[in-house]
Amino acid sequence: MKVLGVDWGEKRIGLAISEGELAEPFGVVESVEGLIAVVREEGVEKIILGLPEGKNKRRVEELGRRLKEELGAEIVFQNEVLSTKIALEKAIAAGKKRKARRNLDAIAAAVLLQEYLDSK
Repeated sequence: MKVLGVDWGEKRIGLAISEGELAEPFGVVESVEGLIAVVREEGVEKIILGLPEGKNKRRVEELGRRLKEELGAEIVFQNEVLSTKIALEKAIAAGKKRKARRNLDAIAAAVLLQEYLDSK
């Protein structure tokens, strides 16, 4: 089963994918329509949506409802608190240059997807 991890942001949406026990950064899209296209193209059956705290929580919950309606995929909300911080730490540990670390969205998506996979 293909599972997609989604780290939603106002400007970019980070994506990670898994077909087993390991999450891999997949890329970044800039719109919900781009996200929907990836889900369809990749044959994703389950979407793990990073659920933030604060003002964006409701927006992500609404996104989950929309994705379930339009795609019929199973939607699971995963706490995303600290996923970007952990992604930054991993990028630094991997020796990524500062410029390459600017776009951590896909890595953050992989962190939250891996947390979900590890919990199962």
